Amino acid sequence: MLRLAVIVLCTAAGAGVWEVLASQAPGSLLSIGMLPGPIEMLRDTALILGLLLFGASLLVRDSGATRGVVIGVHVAVAVTLLAAVYGAFTGMHGVQARDLRPDATPLFIVKYMGRLGVLASLLAIARRALAR
Repeated sequence: MLRLAVIVLCTAAGAGVWEVLASQAPGSLLSIGMLPGPIEMLRDTALILGLLLFGASLLVRDSGATRGVVIGVHVAVAVTLLAAVYGAFTGMHGVQARDLRPDATPLFIVKYMGRLGVLASLLAIARRALAR
């Protein structure tokens, strides 16, 4: 869990650099011509998940969490971040349940299913830690 937290925090740092490049004025040497909003959402998501995972890694050993719960956290975090990366590359925030773009609804569903998986897994870890 601690390794995953570090990887996710490094992803947030990389997204921060990507956001700075996307925020440059058009015509600038550093401009990459992408919308910075979805990249900012990726950075925020990765930062918050990384901090939550760091805290959860302190509880995993004491909570007696099963291997399934830990794998569930890994899968849910991967799904959430991959959806955010896709949204950043395509210029979509992923918060519209219905949109004119055909990939907006699947992005919305995948993004929030991943977040729901993270929430459920972290609550399972917290519940086990509090039960001990």
